[in-house]
Formats: sequence, structure tokens, C-alpha cells
Amino acid sequence: MASFTIPSGSAAVPIVAPTAEKIISKNNSNKNSANSSSKVRTCRNLIIHGNCKYEGKGCEFNHDLNKPSTTSPPPSPETPKSKLSVHSPVFKPSGNISSISPEVINAPPFIPKQSQVASSEGPKSENGSSDQQQFYDRDDQQHASMFDQQMNYFPAQTTPNYLMSTRDITNNTFNALAGSIASLSLNASNYSVSASSSRSQPSSHNTSNASYFSQLSQVDSLFYQNQSGLLPAPLQYHLYTSPLPHISNLHPHQKTIHAFFMSDNLREDLQRKNEATLQTVNAQDYNLPEEIHVYHSLYPLESLSESLGKVFGYPTSVYKSVCTVDGRVYCLRRIEGYRLTNEIAMSTIENWRRIRHANVVSIREAFTTKAFGDHSLVFVYDYHPLSQTLFNKHFSPQSQMHPSSVNGLAIPEKLVWSYICQIAAAIKTIHSSGLAVRTIEPTKILLTSKNRIRLNCCGIMDLLTYDGGKNLPHYQQEDLLSFGQLLVSLACHPHASNHNLQKSIDFISRQYSPDLKNVILYLLSNPSPVKSIDDVVAMIGPRLLHEINSAHNYNDFLESELSHELENGRLVRLLCKFGFINERPEFDMDPSWSETGDRYLIKLFRDYVFHQVDKNGYPVVDMSHVLMCLNKLDSGVDEKIMLVSRDEQSCLIVSYREIKNCIDSAFRDLSRRK
Repeated sequence: MASFTIPSGSAAVPIVAPTAEKIISKNNSNKNSANSSSKVRTCRNLIIHGNCKYEGKGCEFNHDLNKPSTTSPPPSPETPKSKLSVHSPVFKPSGNISSISPEVINAPPFIPKQSQVASSEGPKSENGSSDQQQFYDRDDQQHASMFDQQMNYFPAQTTPNYLMSTRDITNNTFNALAGSIASLSLNASNYSVSASSSRSQPSSHNTSNASYFSQLSQVDSLFYQNQSGLLPAPLQYHLYTSPLPHISNLHPHQKTIHAFFMSDNLREDLQRKNEATLQTVNAQDYNLPEEIHVYHSLYPLESLSESLGKVFGYPTSVYKSVCTVDGRVYCLRRIEGYRLTNEIAMSTIENWRRIRHANVVSIREAFTTKAFGDHSLVFVYDYHPLSQTLFNKHFSPQSQMHPSSVNGLAIPEKLVWSYICQIAAAIKTIHSSGLAVRTIEPTKILLTSKNRIRLNCCGIMDLLTYDGGKNLPHYQQEDLLSFGQLLVSLACHPHASNHNLQKSIDFISRQYSPDLKNVILYLLSNPSPVKSIDDVVAMIGPRLLHEINSAHNYNDFLESELSHELENGRLVRLLCKFGFINERPEFDMDPSWSETGDRYLIKLFRDYVFHQVDKNGYPVVDMSHVLMCLNKLDSGVDEKIMLVSRDEQSCLIVSYREIKNCIDSAFRDLSRRK
């Protein structure tokens, strides 16, 4: 191999094979430098863990924190600047960061602010307990004061009511997540309970958390079966905005979009009732049976305070359930701890089943059961969703917070007369059938819709205190007396009470008409054989005519709203036919069936109705145009329109009648069976 010499002044580095002497000296120098470097370097176990278990057992690093440490190796002997030798030290910047100082070991551990709040009851370090508090500013301390140390959550009154209960909340991570969402809903400056701090809490908090969620579930009405976790916000019922204030006095041929649909208030009311009808709950969460008799999916409707035996003498509970026979929803009223001793008493329910009145909640059947773990008597009534009692409407603390007084009266006289007419009509029907109500009491009268009341729990007292009908005249007289006491409570609340009847009558004389006073005095008079509900009906005769007139007017309003949705039903059927025909991938072994023949005309009409654009190329979203075209198509008018293809190469002039015939023909082809 030819050799060459490096020119003088060249930057090339000559590569020379090292001698054996240099190799031995190099190894010795590296070993000495490594030993000297490890003795001045701080042990990493001491920095990370605070101690080193190998100290004095062979660990060569420095364990004395008072001695300064360095990570840079000792300087090696200088090499000639003119040459780059393999023995040159590794290049390191002059501003090299030194190792961690010994003071960091005594520094308090870093804990985020939200974790401090969550673990405020946990053990604190001796050095960090006083230093951590100074990180709170005034705003943080205010939020921290809102925190419930026992519940590990913010107070229940500030937590949104869509946090639902679960069957067994034992997962601390889920609790931490629920607390975080609750705090975020409060805009509490991102104060949340972290999962790590949640794990440091005692296990006894899990029980309190479970009860906390259970209390929230009693208030919330959006709990569905087999759903454990957080549910979304309530549904938005308004599908369309309310009419604008400046749109008024339209011409007869002009209509707003709201004229094609029922009113927003009525739609919302109906949808809320449908939603309440579909509500379910996990039976095991409330210790309810999965099924009793032919009814399943029990859902509690009353709170514990409302189930006390104030009227019937026994604790009662009310549930919504679904019947397996007809699939309808019924209301079950359970009499707890009642043992039926006379089976003949069940025959009284047959007499009540014949009562069909607009102001009486119809009873379906009654049966005994042990499904609840005791002897219970269950009455089955019709279910009226979102109904409330007269007590909750006019006498509860919530109703006093939002009074609707007219001329200083808690209840207007017109509304009182409406109640009188409806209750009197129900009592008249019941007494004429040889029965007595015996439950004319504010908590047993339901308000099911707009000023529509119904007598509830009829027939229960007849079965509980069965006497074969011997005391029927006495019970009917009690009905009239209870009716009068109810009217005094409605007219005088909260100005007077039944405990001072004279003051109540004086108040009624000053605030209401003499006719109302006379009706109340007659009902409160002493019982006598000649006192009957027929006399009351005769006294309120003129008011009954007004009530009938109001009922007919409201019926006309509902029919008008129904006619709007009736027209929409026709349009929905048309849209369904469009969906069956347009863009069908294949029919009768023809992949291009929807693009040929009459179906192509239907496709162009679909584009004419829904896919129009303006002069700027923007989509035309005009509901009135859609409704007008669909109504003309459903009627099959002879008005002609021009349909243009998407490539603007073909143009067709057809009438709505011809398009309707094409749709009917195509739909018949799809409906036929070979």
C-alpha cells in the first residue's frame, strides 16, 4: 500500500496507533479520576429518597450534605492546541448547571391548591403545614370556606341537581370526578377534587357520599334505569322561537311560522308529561320489588314527609307503574302494614269502578301483596303525569314564596268558583251512586291541568273502615262539611284559619261576593236529613253556566291547536314517501331505478323544495316555501313549476298534480309484493 505524507500547515489529524505504555497510563488515569469524581458527587438516593441504604456499605458517592458537591470531572492535563488528541476531555459549556442544592430536601412538598382543599383533613407534614396556607389568596380562601370537609364536596344547595345517585358509590375516583364537575358548574375558579387527594380520604366518607347522591336523586326527575353516572342537562322543549314583537296585524294571506304548529307552551306541557310518564328508577336503589301482581317498573311519586298516615291512619306510599296486561301506566297507592280481615270489603271497589267522572280519579282495582316485605294493601288508579295537590299549589311553603294574589286575595274569586263547580259536580255523581267521598282534603285533591281538579283516593276509606254501608248518610253529611272547610281555607288563606270561624266568615264577607258566603255558610251548617248536595248545585247554578262556557272555549282552543298538528301529519307522510323513493340504491334488480323515469322527476322536485340557492349561492332555508310546496303537492293542484337538473342541461315544466301521480305510482311499486 502506498504511503503519503501530510503537508505542513494542514488541518488533518494524524492517526497513530497507541503504544502499550500509553494504554496502561490511560487506564490508570481514568480509574483515579472516576474514584475522585464519585467521592465529591452527592448520592442520588439521598436526593430522591432522603437516605441511602448502601451508605457505609460500599456506596462511593458523597453522603455529607454540608460538603459542596459538583458533577464536573477534574481537569485533565492540557493537550497541544495544534492537535486534537483522543485523550482530550469531553466538551461541556462553561455555564453548566450544578447539582441540586441540599436545601431542596427540607423544602415543603408541592401540593396544588385544589388538593389542599380536598386533603385538608388528611395528615400534614410538620414542615409544610404552615407554609402551604400562605399560598391561599383571599378569593381562594372564600371558595375553600364553601367546601364541606365532611362530605368532601361543595354544599348540596350549590350543586346542580342533575348529579344522580347510583346503586353503590364506592369508587373514590368517581367521587372525585363528580366533585370536579360540581365545582366546575359553580365556576369556582377550577376548584376540583383530584383523584389522588380523594384516595387519601378515609373510607367512611364513601357512605356519606352515597347518601349525598341519594338525596339529590330524590329531587331530580331525570333518573333512568341502569344509568350510573351523570346525566345531561334537561331537554330543550322549544323547537321554535316565539313570535317577534314587531310581527303583528298581518294580512289574511300572510302567516308566520308559528301558525303551522301548536303553541310553545302547550307543546312543552305535553312533552313534559310524556317525559314524566317514561321515567324509571332502579328498583334496588329504593328497595322496591321488581314486580307486584301485574305491575312492574315502580317509580316513587311522593316524598317521605307526604307518606305519613295523616288521613288514612296508616303510612302510605305512591308509585307509578306499568301494567303488563295492556302496557299502560297506572298509579299505585300502597297502604303499609294493613292486614285485610274481611274479604267482603273488597266488593266496595266494584261500586267505585263504575264511577266515570271528569273530576274523579278513576280506580281500577285493589289487591293485597307481600312483595314489600309486609302486609300491604294496594289501590290502582289512573295516572295523571305532573299533577299536584291543592295543598302543594296553594298551601305549601313554596307556593307562598311566589304568591299570585289578585286584589290582595291569595286565590281569585273566579278560581274559587271554578273549584266549587268541579267539586260539587263530582260529589253529586258520587252521592247519586250511593257512595261517599270521605277524602275531601287539600292533600287528596289533584290539580291535573289548567284549573282542572280531580278528587283522588276515592274508595280507600270504604275498604279500611268497612261497615256494609250502614253509616252512608253520616258520611255524606261529612262530605258537605269537609267541602265547606276546604272553601274557607282556600278563601281565607293565609289571612285566617278554621280555628276562628267567625273571623274567617267576616273576611269572606269583606273580600268576596255574598253568593260565595252563602254557599260556605250552607255547607258549614249543622247536618240534617234535608241538607244535600242538590241544594248546593242549585245555589251555584249561574256559576255552573260560566264554568261550562269556559270549558267549551278551552276545548275550542285545543281543537285549533290539534288542527295545526293534523296538517303536519299529512306533510310527514309525504316526507316519508320521499325518503322511501329518493336515492334508493336498488329496486327490482335495477341499480338506477331511483334516477330514471318518474323517479327522476321526484328527485328534481326534491331539489326544488329543499336545495334551492340564492343569487349569491347561499342555501335558501325557508320553512314557508317548504310548507307551501308540500301542501300544494298533497292537494294536487294544477299549478305548474319549472324543475331544473343539477347540471342545468335539462328543464321540465310540470304541475303539482303530475308530481303527486308520480309519487303515488313509485310508492305503489315499492309496496307491491310479487
